[in-house]
Amino acid sequence: MKKKLALFGTNCATNRKYLEARLSDHWETSLWLPGAPIEEGIELARAADATIVASDVLISGDVFTLLPEAKNLALYQIPFAGYDWLQPHMLPEGTQVCNAPGHEITIAEYILGGILESALALHKIDADFRAGSWKYSGTNTHPASLHNEVYGKKLGLIGYGMIGVETARRARAFGMQVSACARSKRAQTPENLEWIGTADDIPKLLAESDYIALVCDLNPDTYHLIDAASFKTMKSDAILINVARGPVVEEQALYQALASQAIGGAVLDVWYTYPNRPKAGQQPEANPRPSEYAFHDLPNVLMTPHCSAHTAEADLRRWDIMADNMNKLALGEKPSTVVMTGTGPQNPDV
Repeated sequence: MKKKLALFGTNCATNRKYLEARLSDHWETSLWLPGAPIEEGIELARAADATIVASDVLISGDVFTLLPEAKNLALYQIPFAGYDWLQPHMLPEGTQVCNAPGHEITIAEYILGGILESALALHKIDADFRAGSWKYSGTNTHPASLHNEVYGKKLGLIGYGMIGVETARRARAFGMQVSACARSKRAQTPENLEWIGTADDIPKLLAESDYIALVCDLNPDTYHLIDAASFKTMKSDAILINVARGPVVEEQALYQALASQAIGGAVLDVWYTYPNRPKAGQQPEANPRPSEYAFHDLPNVLMTPHCSAHTAEADLRRWDIMADNMNKLALGEKPSTVVMTGTGPQNPDV
């Protein structure tokens, strides 16, 4: 008998054929889309051996109706990297939870792009020249006409998983000096790093780095890891790049550091408020400002709407990973990207 893979959400519909072409013959798939009767989704969840739930089903909250019904679930596959919103007790006991990276190349390129843009200021030079000014011409001898270069500059990485590895490789190609702080102590310094430490070494990293990239996950240890004291430790011209999660940085402290120019600037791709995910006491909005603070008014901030991993190539790599996880499960092997295991409800009445 074939195993049943339940697909939920629009992204699953878009990529269903690509996925099915990579699944072994052990699998048959079914699909539920938002807007269809929730009872139909529940029926698929109850029969499922494995499931993939796209972001629109997560954001709508339907996932929290479907998951408790998936009593036979062996694998809950997240089609992206983040899983800070999910807790083991939300899944049947023994259910393996896998995420889907594949975005490390894309985000590493984004980080290097942010570093280069911060140094070269091409958008500012372009706008100035379009307006008729030759202020930034190579013939101008005034110091204000100069842009920067990244060769020899120091990049500090907070977190050293796959994104950190790919970022370090690219930064070294530009002649940068790269250091990192990881969750656990490493027996030796990885390739492309000057040194690697742990959380205890973050003050050293902040103090010496020209660029600081946050590439860690969000957990109780990293929540507000970067706070007002951290900004006082940084160089006055340091650039902070956050592709982790917004709350890794304390919101008000970040705004004040940038508004007061206590640091040089920031490249921010992750935020504190998202579409249709309001904070407590707020109404849902389709296009909210990403923070209660006016980051959009600050000239030293480059803002993007959580898109650093958003490429067609990264999406396909994720679906390749998900197909491989399903095929391993069907053979009785452990999937490659397990991040937690379900424990069942903490309270039988939940």
